[in-house]
Amino acid sequence: MSNEKDDEEQFYEELDQYRELIERDKDEELNEEEENGKNDSEDEYNDNSFDLLAEFSDYGEYSDDDYDEHTFMDAIRTANNFKTRKGKPSSTKNGIVSKQRRERPLDPEVAQLLSEANEAYVRNDIQVAEQLYNKVIKADAKNFAAYKTLGDIYHLQGRFNDCCNSWFLAAHLNSSDWEFWKMVAELSAELSHVRQAIYCYTRAIRINNEEWESMYNRALLYKEIGQLGRAFDGFQKLYAYDPLDANILRELAVIYVEYNRVSEAIELYMTVFNDNVSRRNAFILASEDAIDSENESEDETEDADEDLNLTQEELDLYPNVSLKKIAKRHKCIPFDWSSLNILAELLIKQNGELNGIKTIKKCARWIQHRETQTFWEDVHDDSEFDNRRLRNAKFQSLTEREKSKSYSLPIDIRVRLGLLRLNNKNVSEAMQQFQFLYEEKFDEIADLYFEVGVQLSKLDKYQEAIDFLTPLSQLNEYTTIELYRPLSKCFRELDQLENAKAAFEKLVQFDPLDLEHKLSLAEVHHSLGNEEEFDRLLHEVVEERKKQSKESVPEAEKEVSPTKKVRPRLAIAPLEEELPSEEIRSATLGTGKPLLEDHNYKKAPVKKKKTPEEIEREKKEREKKIRSNVLNKYGQLKIYKDGMEAGDATKTTLWIDTASDLIDIFSSIKNFFVKSRSKKFVGIIKRSRKFNKVIDYRIEKLSKLSQGENLMDGLPLMEEKITTSSTTELRGLTYDQWFELFMELALTIARLQSANDASSIIETATEVNVFSQHPERVKMMKFVKLAIILQLKDEQEVVENLRGLLNQFQFNRKILHLFMFSVSEGQTALRILSSTVQQKFFLRQLKAFDSIRFGQHVNGQASITNSVSNPERKICTYLNYIYAMLLYSSKGFMPALQYLKRIEIEIDDDPMLDLMIGLSHLHRSMQRLTGNRHFQILQGFKYLYQYHELRHKYYSDIERQEADYNIGRAYHILGLFSPAVKYYKKVLDNYEDLNLKKHAAYNLILIYNESENFALSNHLMEQYLSI
Repeated sequence: MSNEKDDEEQFYEELDQYRELIERDKDEELNEEEENGKNDSEDEYNDNSFDLLAEFSDYGEYSDDDYDEHTFMDAIRTANNFKTRKGKPSSTKNGIVSKQRRERPLDPEVAQLLSEANEAYVRNDIQVAEQLYNKVIKADAKNFAAYKTLGDIYHLQGRFNDCCNSWFLAAHLNSSDWEFWKMVAELSAELSHVRQAIYCYTRAIRINNEEWESMYNRALLYKEIGQLGRAFDGFQKLYAYDPLDANILRELAVIYVEYNRVSEAIELYMTVFNDNVSRRNAFILASEDAIDSENESEDETEDADEDLNLTQEELDLYPNVSLKKIAKRHKCIPFDWSSLNILAELLIKQNGELNGIKTIKKCARWIQHRETQTFWEDVHDDSEFDNRRLRNAKFQSLTEREKSKSYSLPIDIRVRLGLLRLNNKNVSEAMQQFQFLYEEKFDEIADLYFEVGVQLSKLDKYQEAIDFLTPLSQLNEYTTIELYRPLSKCFRELDQLENAKAAFEKLVQFDPLDLEHKLSLAEVHHSLGNEEEFDRLLHEVVEERKKQSKESVPEAEKEVSPTKKVRPRLAIAPLEEELPSEEIRSATLGTGKPLLEDHNYKKAPVKKKKTPEEIEREKKEREKKIRSNVLNKYGQLKIYKDGMEAGDATKTTLWIDTASDLIDIFSSIKNFFVKSRSKKFVGIIKRSRKFNKVIDYRIEKLSKLSQGENLMDGLPLMEEKITTSSTTELRGLTYDQWFELFMELALTIARLQSANDASSIIETATEVNVFSQHPERVKMMKFVKLAIILQLKDEQEVVENLRGLLNQFQFNRKILHLFMFSVSEGQTALRILSSTVQQKFFLRQLKAFDSIRFGQHVNGQASITNSVSNPERKICTYLNYIYAMLLYSSKGFMPALQYLKRIEIEIDDDPMLDLMIGLSHLHRSMQRLTGNRHFQILQGFKYLYQYHELRHKYYSDIERQEADYNIGRAYHILGLFSPAVKYYKKVLDNYEDLNLKKHAAYNLILIYNESENFALSNHLMEQYLSI
């Protein structure tokens, strides 16, 4: 031990001298630059493929050459508690230059010591040699041979760290030897000295910028430490140098995936595939043309050492073709099953399962030389790769040679194909592929079992997931939390309680601090009737939550008066302050008895097993109690509703709380839901209204269960399956009453509290099978959801919901009305109306309606989901009007006029139609590229005055005031101030409503100010616009 300490001191006590080893006098360096005449810096390596580097944030503004000796030796000094050296080392403009080490004359004493050391090393007297080399270094700190051989001695002794340090210093003394730098880098990498390894590889690359192996290893190290930008730089240079290396291609794809650029990684492999297709096509073309290949043997001899990736299969298929000549022209990475497996993994990471399936099948056919069998593209399943193909008529018509080709897939690719089918919700076809796993050796494909099982559990295919995950529990390497987490979920959902208990026990064993797992295990124990174990686990969770809360509370809040004891609410006590254990148990469980008293001091009483009759009686009593509670709460709702409608805030809160409780009772029934939800039932509103975290609500529920109760405030504590005896009612209320309660609660919460909470209620309602299978209820849910979404003012959500209604109730007049009502005001409405996406949507709807009118298909029409009877072949005025408004909003006034004119033929004397036609003419006249401007203005005013006349003749004062204002505004736009003032004054003098008076007054003020009539302007300002 002391020898090692002495060696370490020997290395670092003269660190200032060692610094001199890697520093060069500036004049000497410049002179050597002139002698060598070039700089082999890595910076001179130019490549056109660096355009993506700017997007990689970790790349920065510096290159790999920034690993200079000054910085690195300072790091060494800091690591060994020495002060860093001040000042900057001298350097050349472009970095270190490659130069040969000069032989230095040795001091006679040093030469004698070195000679003795070499003799001792040769005769294998290692200990003496080590001592002598250390003396040489002490006398001559720049002696390369001493450091190099001393490192060799350490290597023989197995002291690899000391060897690495010695060689590292020696490398600086012979800095032009890139092979030695590479050797030090490799040893540093083996010892996990990543930074030092990168530094040494960089020095080797500077000297020899074509040292591709060093560049590859350095890029791998960059990837290992997360510097993906630099790793990408290295692999891109390597790929530019050798585009036929599959390993480099794979590493590039991995980095693309890390940067979430999966499509570009796919493009890399699709390019390789297309290159291989071109190469084979060249082979086929040459074979068909029967090219003479007499000189082939000569070419083969000449290029015998060149690897052209020709397979024996290709040589057999094209015996009379000069393959090497063609292969030289079509060099590419071979695209085989390994490449397809990587491509399949990339396709799974990208959205678009159908495209991925088609790509995998296309590539597989090509690999199997079946690319001419294009009829498989029209087959919508994967029967091509199993025995079902024998039932395909087109397959049966193939030649025997084609039938004899391979139609099987490697198991990895078959599983990838199945996963894509699974993601596309085609479960039966996916399972068809997964069945092939049973034909393989389990130990060799366990990872595929795990991958398939996890994905099945995510898609709620619990029994199928169990079939694939359960065998993995027999393998030690898979006995992990990642396996038992999906397994426990599957067992719990299928009510396999014993298996669920074993799985959750494993999870608790792997991670004792995960409270969710402990609570889930406690629930399972309660369901199994193991109350003692249930109480123990619950108490542990409560204690741990108390500790977590205490750690998160600020110091000021932790100071509680020692004489003042606060008794908190149920289940919050352990989260707020330190209480004696008895009080914790009392506050948590509400019984006043210590939770652990029985099993600490008393023998647990023997519980009598309940008979089936007793269990059935308890179920009936429980249901009776819940039914009574539901009816009682529903009766209270009617009382609270009167106060809510009168604006009583207290009654409103009570109504929302009571309705929420009833909704929670309904939602706790698992067999009402179309698909199982991933989260445990904790109440729709309660989880956000009463507790900071869901886990706290779960603790409160389980605390109630520990008292022997199965209801909390009359509500079920856990999700449950019940047997319903009636098809029209549940627990005292009809399904119509339950549905109305859902909708009314959602609308009330959207209006008074949170539109997001209201939306979650509607989402829950859409999952209930008795609602989703009733067309009228589905329609109502969509309308209520739209009303809630409109309050959120989320443009994307509004558009999606409106388009869903327009597609479902196609050409329905009320739905088209609803669309216009929904986009009647605000910037969101304007963006929707002026969107080209909406224009295309309604144009397709117009074409669909026209196809019904004329009884023929119209190119570009929408799918018809609601056919209408139109024997007179009339146009749909609502669709035309909406489309005209969309065009108008995007300043397409001329096409808007065309659609408005169509409506004019069908409808006479409509003031809004006249207004829009007039305004369209007027705005068109003001556009830059327009002809007959004055005629357009006249035409516009013709329609505007028709609108004005209709308003005054048939409508009330409000509409007449609006008509006067619009005429005045039209003159104002054109700069005709005198008639504009006339109509604005009518708005001010002839009507009582103040809404438009303010606008008219403001516009008059603008006109008067422009005319420098400030007296009238001030008068109107004081009369109409002053507060």
